Amino acid sequence: MHRQVAWLKPSDRPILVEIREYGGWVKPATLGLNVPYTQRHVATRCRRLADHEFLERHSEPIAGYRLTDRGRAFLDDELAVEDLDDRT
Repeated sequence: MHRQVAWLKPSDRPILVEIREYGGWVKPATLGLNVPYTQRHVATRCRRLADHEFLERHSEPIAGYRLTDRGRAFLDDELAVEDLDDRT
């Protein structure tokens, strides 16, 4: 699906899967230990995924993220390409 939606990257699904498996708030530094992407890339993608309401951002100085209902729907393939418009 990432090829059909300009803002999606191939790394987004594995990042979201890891956050779902974690089950709560997780920081990009922690995610970077568990996915094959750098902490910087994970942090950038988490911000973008939060912009598109796939993740919720915690307001601590070093951001933490957790999956939203929209993010779960994406992982469960319940969203059509049309639902993934560029909201930002």
